[in-house]
Amino acid sequence: MNKITLTISIIGLTTLVSCNRTDFSNPEEVIKNYRILALANKNEILYDDFLSTKSKEFVTKDEYIKDRNIPDSIVKSSRHLERKISTFPVDINNPSLRRFKVTEKGLLKTDTIYANIYYTLSNENGEWKIIWTKTLLSFAREKFNGGIYSEARKSLEKIIEIDPYNGENYSLLAWCYYRDKSLSSDEWESGFVKNAKYAVTLEEAEPSHYNTLGAYYSSIGNSDLAIENCQRGLKFCLNKDDKQMFYSNLALEYTGLMKYDKAEEYINKSIKINSKDPFIWLTYGNLMKRQQKYTKAIEYYKKALSKPKMDNSLQGSLFYSYAFCCKQTGNCTDAKEYINKALDIEPSNDSYQSLYRNIRNCK
Repeated sequence: MNKITLTISIIGLTTLVSCNRTDFSNPEEVIKNYRILALANKNEILYDDFLSTKSKEFVTKDEYIKDRNIPDSIVKSSRHLERKISTFPVDINNPSLRRFKVTEKGLLKTDTIYANIYYTLSNENGEWKIIWTKTLLSFAREKFNGGIYSEARKSLEKIIEIDPYNGENYSLLAWCYYRDKSLSSDEWESGFVKNAKYAVTLEEAEPSHYNTLGAYYSSIGNSDLAIENCQRGLKFCLNKDDKQMFYSNLALEYTGLMKYDKAEEYINKSIKINSKDPFIWLTYGNLMKRQQKYTKAIEYYKKALSKPKMDNSLQGSLFYSYAFCCKQTGNCTDAKEYINKALDIEPSNDSYQSLYRNIRNCK
C-alpha cells in the first residue's frame, strides 16, 4: 500500500520563483510555483501563502515543514529536468475545486526519476490554494497499520470531505474495508469494490489503484482478474521501484495457481529491486510452505521477521505461517511463541485458533 512519497519529493531543484509573483487567480501557475518552491525546500512560504485555510486547520506550520523537508544532501544531488501540468475536467457540481496532475522528470545522482503528483486546489475569494491533508492521511495509515480500521475509515471520510478527488484516499478506504473482518459480507464487498473502482476512475494512470482491485479479485478466488490488474498496474509504473509490489503480488497469485516456477520468477524480480521488503520474504516463505518445503520456508520467514514490521494483518499472517512451519519441523517452542503473537493481533481468527489448539500440547 504506496510508497514513493520521498522519491516524488526529491526530483530536483529548479529556478526559484518568488511567492509575491505568483498569480493566485491562475490555478496552473499556483501549481507550477508550488512545485518549484517545494523542490527548493521553501516550505515556510508554501505553508503561509499556498495552503488552503481548511488545510491549516489540520496541520501546524512546524508539522508541515517537518513533513516536507528534503535533506540538503538530496537537494544538492538532484536536478529537475521536465514538468508537465495536466488539468482534470471541472466538476460542474463543485466548481470551487480544481484537480491537476503534475508529471515530472529529474535526476537523482545518475538515476532518472519520474513521478506523477496529484493536487486539488480550492478557490478562496478568487485565489486558488493547495489542499494538503497528509497529516490526516498519516493518522489514517497509522490506524490502518494497527488494525483499527473503523478509526482509519473515519479519518479518511473526513479527508474526503475536504478533498473529494484524491484517489489515494479512496484506495486506502477500500483497504480498510478489505482488512476489516468484523463487517458483514455485503458491507465488506460494497465498501471495498466501490472505493477501489472509484480510485481508478479518478486516477487511471496511478498503478497502486490496480493493486487494490487485484486484491479484491484475489480475495474472491478470481486469479485471472487479479493477475490482469497487476499487469495493468505494471504498465503505469514510472520507475523500477514501483514495480516491486506488483511482482510480489503476481508471485502470490501464481503460488495459488500452483505455477511455482512462475511465482519464483516474479519473487526474484522483486528481490532484485528491494530485498529489504518483508512482504517479499513472506511471499517467498508462502511459496515454499505451499510446496511443503518447510525448512526453506522458515529460512525466508526469518528474513521477513528481521525486517520492519508490516501492517497488523500481514504481520499476523507471518507469525501464523512461521508457527505452522515450526510445528511441522518439530520446533514446538517457536511454534507456541509465534501462534500466540498471531493471536495477539487477531484473536478471533479461526485459522490461528485452530493451529493454537494443535500446537498447545506439542512437546
